[in-house]
Amino acid sequence: MNIRKATISDIPDLLYIYNYEVLNSTSTFDIHPKTTEDFLKLLDSHSNKYPIYVAEENSTILGYGYLSPFSEKEAYSITVEDTIYIHPLHRGKGIGKQILKFLIERAKDTGAANIIAKVCAENYISLHLHKSFGFVEVGKLIKVGSKFGRFLDVIILQLIL
Repeated sequence: MNIRKATISDIPDLLYIYNYEVLNSTSTFDIHPKTTEDFLKLLDSHSNKYPIYVAEENSTILGYGYLSPFSEKEAYSITVEDTIYIHPLHRGKGIGKQILKFLIERAKDTGAANIIAKVCAENYISLHLHKSFGFVEVGKLIKVGSKFGRFLDVIILQLIL
């Protein structure tokens, strides 16, 4: 498996992966599928310090991930937030682990001191993944989302680098 920076030609695969989650899970709180234009903007906004990375094997995109500023306020500049999505047909193969390990190294390279993960409380796989890398639960937001006719809680995890 190779991890590389995403390109415009990856957008159809990124859209498929993300929109699958929009329509079928609570790993994102988006309710409506995103468009190519949305992902062009996302790719552009992540073109400098925090690019989007794809995990691929034999030209097949298995998943993707990226870091984002935790907040635009200057004092938070030492803290980033991670995002990871795995293709539904390629889960359970350790791809998320490889992407998260890669993102942790990129965060260190940027001088970040912390990585924050905000994970839906029912996303046990993501919670376990983050905790396996030393992320610690530091908070819980109760009923902050509503999707599929139910309220959703969010667990906030932190890794101090």
